[in-house]
Amino acid sequence: MRVRGRVLRRMLLGAAVVAAIMLASGCTPKPTAGPDDWTLEPIPFQSSFTGYGTEAVPAGQPIDLGYGMHVLSADGDGGFWTASSGSWLHVGADGKTLARFNTEPGDPLTQIEAMAPLSATELVVVQGDRVHVMPMLSVLDTTTMTMRDLPGDIVGDEGDFDYGDFEFGDVAVQEGDAIVVRYQPRPPDEYLDYEVLRVDLDSGARTLLHSGPVDLDDAPGARPGVPPIDIDVDDAGRVHLATPSARIVLAADGTELSRVPQVANDPLVAVAPDGTALWWGGAPEQSDAHGVIVGGSSEARAAIERTQCHGRSSDDALRVTDTTGQHPLPFLCGANAAVWTGESWVVAIGGEGDGVLVRLTPPSGS
Repeated sequence: MRVRGRVLRRMLLGAAVVAAIMLASGCTPKPTAGPDDWTLEPIPFQSSFTGYGTEAVPAGQPIDLGYGMHVLSADGDGGFWTASSGSWLHVGADGKTLARFNTEPGDPLTQIEAMAPLSATELVVVQGDRVHVMPMLSVLDTTTMTMRDLPGDIVGDEGDFDYGDFEFGDVAVQEGDAIVVRYQPRPPDEYLDYEVLRVDLDSGARTLLHSGPVDLDDAPGARPGVPPIDIDVDDAGRVHLATPSARIVLAADGTELSRVPQVANDPLVAVAPDGTALWWGGAPEQSDAHGVIVGGSSEARAAIERTQCHGRSSDDALRVTDTTGQHPLPFLCGANAAVWTGESWVVAIGGEGDGVLVRLTPPSGS
C-alpha cells in the first residue's frame, strides 16, 4: 500500500508539473464545440499591403483584431468583401486574403454604404448619402474595381413632395435584380416613409414592393442620419426586413407574410439560403443556446466574449428564426454587420482597436 501510495503521489505531482508547464507555455487545451453548440471563430486576414489603391497587394502576417467593419457582402463564391470608409478587404472561401487596399477620400469607392453580390465578379453597391454624396445605385466590377451607375430618380418627377432618391438604405439581390430600401420625406404631417424597391440592373426600372412609415423617435442613436433598415433575401425570394420597430418577412411580390414588433437602435438581418435568419434587435431573452469561441488570438477571443448579451440592454440582441420558430441567442449582441457566405455567417463586431470578423457556424446537430 505504501508503494502504491508513493507511486500515486508521484503521478499526481507529475501531472501537476505538466499542467503548470502547459499553462506557462500557453499550451492550454483549446475549447471545442459539440454538435449542439454554436461556433464563434475569429477570422484572420492580412491587414497590411504593398502598392497603391486597387493595385495594392496584401502583405504581412495575418491578424484577427483590427478596426470595426460596418459594410459586409458575400462575394458570390464562398468568400466575402468588407468596406469601411475606403478601407477594403476581400477574403476568399479558403480564408486567404485576396485583396486589401485603401481608397482616397474623393474616390467613389470611399462612399460605399451597402453592397450585395450579383455574381462572383460583381457587387451591387449603394454609393453615398445625402450628407456627402448624392445617393446612387451602381454595379461594381470587382475584377477592375470600376462602377456602372444606374439611372436615378430625379427630384420632383412625381409632384411637389417627390424627393427622388432622397437616401438609400440597405441592398440585396434576387434573381438578377436589386432589392433596395429607399427613404422618402413625407411633409407636412409625416416624418419619413421607407420603400422596398425592385430595381432592374440593366434598365434601372423600379417596382414598388412594400412601404411603411418611419417614426421620428425610431433609432435615436442614428441621428442626424435616417433610422437604419436592413434587408436580405433567401433562395425562395422571401425578403427579410429589419426595421427599428419590426422584423418583417415579405413574399417575392411584396406580400407581407409575417411581422414581429421590436425596438431596435441598429436592426440587422442576415439570411441563409434556406430562410434561416439571424436578427439583431430588442433586449436579450433567456436562452439555453450555447456558443463556443474557438481559435484566434486571446485579444480577439476577449472581444467576442464582450459581446455576450447578459446585462447588455443597450445593445440589440441576437435571435435566429428557422422552421421551428424563433430562438434567442446569448452572444454577439450589438453587431455592426452580418452576411451568410459558404456554410456560415460572417459577423462584424467592435470598433477601432477591438474589431473582429467572427465566423458564426450553427450547430452541426441541428
